[in-house]
Amino acid sequence: MEPRLPTTVVFNLLRIPPDGELELSGELSGTVLDLDRDPVARADGPVAYTLTAQFADQSLLVRGSASAPVRLLCGRCARFFSTTVRIPAFLRAYPRQAGAESLDVTEELREDLLCELPAYPLCKSDCKGLCARCGKDLNDGPCVCPPPPADDAWTALDGLVLPDRPPNPGADP
Repeated sequence: MEPRLPTTVVFNLLRIPPDGELELSGELSGTVLDLDRDPVARADGPVAYTLTAQFADQSLLVRGSASAPVRLLCGRCARFFSTTVRIPAFLRAYPRQAGAESLDVTEELREDLLCELPAYPLCKSDCKGLCARCGKDLNDGPCVCPPPPADDAWTALDGLVLPDRPPNPGADP
């Protein structure tokens, strides 16, 4: 079980120098991904982040990176596998709010990480998947199902011989 980790990334705006920047780095609990009831993705550890905030005109610019280990269900063999989703270039501009003392960027970080999850996860690029007949995982070896019958609907065309046709007079040679 992961140790008690924070569940928010909050910048204290009062600590950002007017002409400088403030860096935050650390880990968030994997529960921030909110994947508890997701059938194909599960958090598998803490979310690591390194973010920098600085004032720019009337905005607060936040940039950095984040990564999170996850377990995903393979779309071919239906086994869970481990991988890491990464945001190599997190970038957001927030309007500068008069009197605001803090800014929570947790939700935007979460959204970006979830957007990096693959639409069709594969445990490996050459995953063989499951047999369509018996359901055996073909990565563990071939199944004992007989090969599917030939599709006889097109067999009649195998012996078709078309007569030679004279060339089309308007066609290019």
